Amino acid sequence: MGLPRLPEPFHRVYSPPDAPKAKARRSGVVGAILAVVAAVALAAVGVFAFARDGARPKAGSTMVDRPPRSGVSTTARPAPPSQAPVFATIPNACNVLQPATVRRWVPTDRPTVDKMGAETASVCKYSLSQGQRYRAVQVDARAFLPKYMHEQATSMTIWSYEAQWKQAVKDLTPDTRSLRRIGGLGDAAFERYWIDRDVHVAVGEATVRYRNVVLRMQYTEEQPAAKDRAASEQRCLANAIAAARAGLPAFH
Repeated sequence: MGLPRLPEPFHRVYSPPDAPKAKARRSGVVGAILAVVAAVALAAVGVFAFARDGARPKAGSTMVDRPPRSGVSTTARPAPPSQAPVFATIPNACNVLQPATVRRWVPTDRPTVDKMGAETASVCKYSLSQGQRYRAVQVDARAFLPKYMHEQATSMTIWSYEAQWKQAVKDLTPDTRSLRRIGGLGDAAFERYWIDRDVHVAVGEATVRYRNVVLRMQYTEEQPAAKDRAASEQRCLANAIAAARAGLPAFH
């Protein structure tokens, strides 16, 4: 149940929509391409580390935000507020959570650690397997850095985050118990809970956009019995969100 290696084919890799066109400085073109490729590749690993194939039903439990329609107004609009400063660097995913924090959800001093990544995107997974008991926390951190993206760092982050939301909606299966946008976490966030019957686990996930960073936290435990599913959903989502809150201060 460790992280897949980069050269191997990913499970259900997706092709997100084209990024918004923008003028880029010639000196940063090569770096920008490398940054986007790394971020999308690591996103595929993080999103589908526990996913499985299945039918895609109508979004019964999904709450997809749709902007309300409004009439055209000739009133001049105020200038948009200045953007928050972006991060020039980000920590490696294995440095996002403190060891004591990891032990809250993976109760051992020596968890199995699987990691991969580079400057702009990395994944770190801590896990514990004891018989039928399984616990894991996975940290997936990626950023669009200004030295590659220049003034487009924030807009590219928004594009990447929204592409992940759209892909999550597209990949709904009967075992996706909840998928909804949430507030009060970073600049934007959504949560997701699903059952992976192939490896018999339940996964709670919190995906957060914060300035020019997209942080995804997954908390995983053994698959619950049918009568315990509601409690598992509540617990997995609460732990994923708590892990995201604990990890955000690492970005400064």
